[in-house]
Amino acid sequence: MQKKAFLFIFFLCQNLFFSQSMEGFHIPDSLRKKSFEQLINDYNKVLRIDNEAAEIYANVILSKAKKEKNNDQIYDGYYKLAHAKGLNSENGHPYADSLIKITQKANTKEYPAKAYIIKGILLNNEFKYREALNQYIKAQSLSKNKNLDQFYYIKKLVGVLKTATDENDEALPLFLEYYQYEKKKMQANDKDIKSYIGSIFSVSNSYSKNKKYQESKLYNKIGIAECKKYNEYSQYVYFIMSEGIAEYYLKNYVIAYTHLIGIEKDLLKNKNYANLSILYYYLGKINYRLNKENEAIQYFIKSDSLSFKSNDFVPIVRDQYEILIDYYKKKGDEKKQLKFINKLFYADSIINNSKQYLSKEIYKKYDTPILLEKKEKIISDLNNRNSILYWFLGAGILVIFSLIYVYKRRIKEYQKQADLLIKKSTSSIILSTPSTEPQKLKFSLEEKTKGLLPDDKLQDLKTKLEHFEKSKKFLRKNITTDNLAKDLGTNRDYLSKSVNELKGKNFSQYLNELRINYIIQELKDNEKLRKHTILSIANDIGYNNSESFANAFKKITGTLPSYYIKLLQEQVEKQND
Repeated sequence: MQKKAFLFIFFLCQNLFFSQSMEGFHIPDSLRKKSFEQLINDYNKVLRIDNEAAEIYANVILSKAKKEKNNDQIYDGYYKLAHAKGLNSENGHPYADSLIKITQKANTKEYPAKAYIIKGILLNNEFKYREALNQYIKAQSLSKNKNLDQFYYIKKLVGVLKTATDENDEALPLFLEYYQYEKKKMQANDKDIKSYIGSIFSVSNSYSKNKKYQESKLYNKIGIAECKKYNEYSQYVYFIMSEGIAEYYLKNYVIAYTHLIGIEKDLLKNKNYANLSILYYYLGKINYRLNKENEAIQYFIKSDSLSFKSNDFVPIVRDQYEILIDYYKKKGDEKKQLKFINKLFYADSIINNSKQYLSKEIYKKYDTPILLEKKEKIISDLNNRNSILYWFLGAGILVIFSLIYVYKRRIKEYQKQADLLIKKSTSSIILSTPSTEPQKLKFSLEEKTKGLLPDDKLQDLKTKLEHFEKSKKFLRKNITTDNLAKDLGTNRDYLSKSVNELKGKNFSQYLNELRINYIIQELKDNEKLRKHTILSIANDIGYNNSESFANAFKKITGTLPSYYIKLLQEQVEKQND
């Protein structure tokens, strides 16, 4: 009775659902006599290569299925339409939503789980990671113990989300697991060439995200070879792009440029704006590294125009805005400077919101159910020993609460440390400031330096280091033990050992503490400096990039420069009020 009621509702509502794709569409004469199998094969051949053509095949499948009242092909038509439109940077949600509605009570091997999968993919393409994760969790629950292909595919999709939150070391095992599953399937009758080659790219991309570029290149090579072997080119352009990115990080800039510029037309043809934005970003970075600033700026502007094309942001391109801000600052163009400052603020708000939410959600919604599933299997194998069952469940709950507790404590600690930097004086920020000798060194200078150069030479070097600090020469870029030793009239080994004895720390720690102590006080005293970008501030005090500056700041103070600057600004606003 329920099944009959469902069919009645389905056919009553199908005209509403079908109107989205059927309106104004007519099946081309060349495709009228093709079977579903032929149409699906044609669709698979062009997907990711010519997404507009893929959309036509999907429409034909749906039109033909409607006329024949073929439910399975109706489902497939909606899925394929949503996927093709999503890859074409168009709105595929009406088709995904319709698919969810008409498959709610279906109970096939693929549906309704597959409907939630395509909805999640569309949301992921739009960088709406929170909503995408929720769809994957629904799909995972529906496919459990029912469809191994879906089960492993969802592992891959969650790996994509973990990559989006920079949890790359956790994402890699998921991609490798998916790859091994698809590779094993290639030996069976139900092999899926497209999914197999896609799994190779997932591994290559994950290795790249983990900064293992040689491993990434290895899987690129495998993927390109398999594309040619099976005449399956849907992922080919992405292997080339991955190869170009790997060569960039390996500092082979000319090779990287050749790879990347060669696929620009393919991405433009498919209106693949997200990847085009990333492509232009890397072309900009290559030119920037080759000191071709004007060319770099033009590529960054192209990347920016595509980053926000659908009111969304590609997180990897963030630092191009710091470069654009500094470029227009030098040009004296305040209007464009303000434009890119606002875009940087917007980009940071998206990155922070997505990562903070998703990181917690993955632990609670994805990892925990998998962990509990494994525990249930172990408990079942132990022949229903209730005492062990309760122990494992209790331990699982304790682990979850411990993770939440640790996370909250870490955030509070960052806030606390940022607040302390404002309240305390500069000399108390670091346990022993670089210009003073640590109290823990209780031995005399003569005892400490026994076996080194004579005491008078050490005293002379101590005087020179004090001048180095007072004259703020530590703010210069690219200071090393070699070049500083040469400036101070000594050698590298002696300078390194002497800094250890005189300052109680190694040379790198000594230099970082000088710079961080200096900038903490400068930011506190100089309101104009607080309006500069993190990259600009980093350059001012001798760092080559914002990342190394932020890492040094965090290691010494326990917080990040952005937290510190924000609290300083809030303090000024309170005083003005």
